[in-house]
Amino acid sequence: MASIPLKAHKLVFSLVLLLMSCSPLMQQDIQDRDSKAKKVLLISFDGFRADYLSAERTPYLYALAQKGAKSEGLIPVFPSKTFPNHYAIAVGLHPENNGLIGNSIYDSTLAQMYRIGDREQVERADWYEGEPIWNTAEKQGVRAGTMFWVGSEAPVQGMRPTHWKRYDGSVPDSARIDTVIQWLSMGTDLEVDLATLYFSFLDSQGHRYGTDAPETDAALLRVDGLMKYLMEELESAGLTNQTNVVLVSDHGMQNISRDRVITLDSYMDLEKVLMIGGSPVATMNIEAVYRAEVYNTLKNAQEEGAPFQVFLKEELPERLHNSKHPRTPDLTIIADLGYSLTTTQQLSSNPNYPSGGNHGYDPQHAEMHAVFVAIGPDFAPNSHLEAFESIHVYSLLVHLLGLNPAPNDGDLMTFEGILSE
Repeated sequence: MASIPLKAHKLVFSLVLLLMSCSPLMQQDIQDRDSKAKKVLLISFDGFRADYLSAERTPYLYALAQKGAKSEGLIPVFPSKTFPNHYAIAVGLHPENNGLIGNSIYDSTLAQMYRIGDREQVERADWYEGEPIWNTAEKQGVRAGTMFWVGSEAPVQGMRPTHWKRYDGSVPDSARIDTVIQWLSMGTDLEVDLATLYFSFLDSQGHRYGTDAPETDAALLRVDGLMKYLMEELESAGLTNQTNVVLVSDHGMQNISRDRVITLDSYMDLEKVLMIGGSPVATMNIEAVYRAEVYNTLKNAQEEGAPFQVFLKEELPERLHNSKHPRTPDLTIIADLGYSLTTTQQLSSNPNYPSGGNHGYDPQHAEMHAVFVAIGPDFAPNSHLEAFESIHVYSLLVHLLGLNPAPNDGDLMTFEGILSE
C-alpha cells in the first residue's frame, strides 16, 4: 500500500474496513475474538541483522524458525535507526506520517529538540503521531503490556497500555521475560493478550566490536539462550498453544573504520547550521541566506565522487518516506555504506573513532535489513517470505489479535504466504 498522508487517513479508513470484508486473510469476527484470537508477544533484539540468523551463530533460534515463519529480512524505515524503526513497527506508518523521523528531531512549533537520551522529550506525547498497536488493542478491550518499547513511555493519544515500563537498561534479561510471562498469565482482568519485549545488548556489541567479532557472536548466543528460556517459560505457563511470538529487529549493522570518513567541516561552517542528526545521516537546518551555498558545495563534491548523497528536503527520494513532515530538516547528507560523517575536531580528539559498527544508512542496503521470525498457532510451519518493509508488521499484529486496524501504511497481504489456514 502506498504511503498515505495523515490528513487523508479518515477517508481511507472507511475503504480499509470495506476491503477487510473481502480479504480472506483479514476475515475476523471481532465479536467472537475470545474464542478465535490468540495472544501476541512482540520481541525486538536491537541490531539483529537479518543474516545473523544461522545454524552456526543462533542454533536454537534457527531451529525454532523452521517450526514457524521467517523472512529474508525486515527492511527498516529511513533512517535505519532505533527510535524511528521501533515506532514505525508499532504504528504501521512511515516516519513522515508518524512524526518520529529520526533519533534526533527538531520541531519548530514546539521549539524543542527530541533526543533519545532526553527523558522529558521521550515521554512527551507531542512527538508521537499515529496509533500504536497497544492503543489499538486497549481501545477494543484487549489489554496490553509493554516492556521497553519506543513510544510506550508517553501518553500517546492521552492513554497508555495497562502495563508499561520506563526504560531501564539495568533490568536483567530474565526478569524482563518473567515479568511479561506474568502479564500474559495473571488470571485476572489485568492479564494481557498483547505484550512487547525489548533487548539492547546485541546492538551495543555490534557498535563496539563490529558484525564479525567474537563479542558479537557471544551476544548472539545470549539471544539464543534467552529465546530458549522464553519458550520454556511460555510452555510452563501453558501459553504455547495460544501465543504467537513475533521476533523482529529495528535495523542491521555495518562495519566502519577510520579509513572511511567524511569531515563535514571541510564543506561548511558548522557554526552557521543547526545540526540535528549525526552519522551516517547528517541532518541540519540552515538559514536561507546560507543554504544554497552549503548545498551547492556538497552537491559538487558528490558529483565529483565524494562518498555521500546530499538532498534538500524537497529532493529526498519518495521511497524513503521522510520528506513530507514539517519536522523534516532543510538538508540531509547520507553517507555511502560503511562511511562515517564526522568533524576534524572529533577525529583529532578520538584516535580510535570511528571503529566497530554502525547503522542508519539507506535501507536499500541488505546490511541494514533486520530479522523477522514468527512462531505460533497462526503461522504455517517452515514458511518463508522475501524481505519486506517493517511498516507492515502492525497489520500482522492487528490481524493476529482479531482487531480493527487504525489507519496505517501497511498491507496484511504481505503475509499471505506464512499465515496458517
